[in-house]
Amino acid sequence: MALLKNGLFNTLVASSPIREIQQKPLRKKLNRITSKQIFTSSNSQSIEIFETNLYKKKVIFFPGWLGHKDSKYLIPLADLLHINNFDIIRIHPVDHGDTEHLNKDFFRATDIQTLIEAVEFIGKKYQNNEIHLIGFSLGGNIALRISACESINFLKSTVVISPVIDPEISMHAMDNTSWILKKYFVNKWRRTLRRKMRLHNISNVEESFRYKDLEKMTEFFTKNFSPHKNVKELFAGYAITQDTINQIKNNTLIYSSVDDPCVPIKPLYSLDQTNNVKFKPQQYGGHCGFIDDFKFNSSVYEEIVNKLSENKS
Repeated sequence: MALLKNGLFNTLVASSPIREIQQKPLRKKLNRITSKQIFTSSNSQSIEIFETNLYKKKVIFFPGWLGHKDSKYLIPLADLLHINNFDIIRIHPVDHGDTEHLNKDFFRATDIQTLIEAVEFIGKKYQNNEIHLIGFSLGGNIALRISACESINFLKSTVVISPVIDPEISMHAMDNTSWILKKYFVNKWRRTLRRKMRLHNISNVEESFRYKDLEKMTEFFTKNFSPHKNVKELFAGYAITQDTINQIKNNTLIYSSVDDPCVPIKPLYSLDQTNNVKFKPQQYGGHCGFIDDFKFNSSVYEEIVNKLSENKS
């Protein structure tokens, strides 16, 4: 459909309230058989893990930045995998999924030690099972870095959708491509900041509300609430580099769209594929959209399910 070949439109439709009607029964069905636990890491951070436990094949999901287990881009793929006999394990990183109460520290994309330990924990818990990892957007960036860790040597495959490759370029795209996107991401950040302030009595955060774009907000938090000297150092701390790609030893697929309005595909093209890591660029799909029609079918999601079901990537 012509409208859905517009990256911004595909992105907005994929996250629209209209999709909520289609997703509600899928979400209810999955959550009914899901258990929750709090995982606390060696550095005393606590996060939520939600899992089903019916099958021998497991898929770990990371949502996008400040997303959650029921994010509209996540549920359809989780449902497709579950009806194909995969257990679904959804992780809320720090501050994701309304978990601001669990930690006083803010979420930082550079600090993924808790998430690495959580994936290691799942690997030990299900050591006789087949385990896959899927991440969206910033969660895709995190999934790639975790997959590259030497200690994470048990994954059958990794799939990432619209992953952030170069954080600085992505930030500028979100600030400048569309006022709707900028407003959406700025408001999302402000909501979590207000909850953190209220729950933990954190001072000096109010100044950030003066800023109306992600660049200035990022500069403020890097200066006042991070160990990094500047934003260049911050972004370098979680950019996906060729070294990251080279260290991944499991079969990995990277799905990115040429028309993504949030995460430009050019930084991905600056990297080389390896025997283990393959790029799957799509002409259309926007950011974490990949909607083919107004029934919300997705050939990309169906392809991912087929790849994992075949044990091939």
